[in-house]
Amino acid sequence: MYQKINQKIWVAGYYKDSVFRPIRFRWQNREIEINKITLVSNFKDGSIKKRFYSVLAGLELYRLEFNRENEAWYLRELWVD
Repeated sequence: MYQKINQKIWVAGYYKDSVFRPIRFRWQNREIEINKITLVSNFKDGSIKKRFYSVLAGLELYRLEFNRENEAWYLRELWVD
């Protein structure tokens, strides 16, 4: 099940074919390398456009959110057994 985190994070990545791809993020004074993006989905929260990324880092699965209005990144959830 997912554990709610809801913390602002720093994300680094690159653009390929006009699509942003995160490669690492910083959370709790750790820099976490992303091994694989498993899902990308766009949605609207009222009038605010957001993009979710489900990413694997080692054996851990994270859900990252990019708020397209204020251009901020958040770690929303972490999969825990």
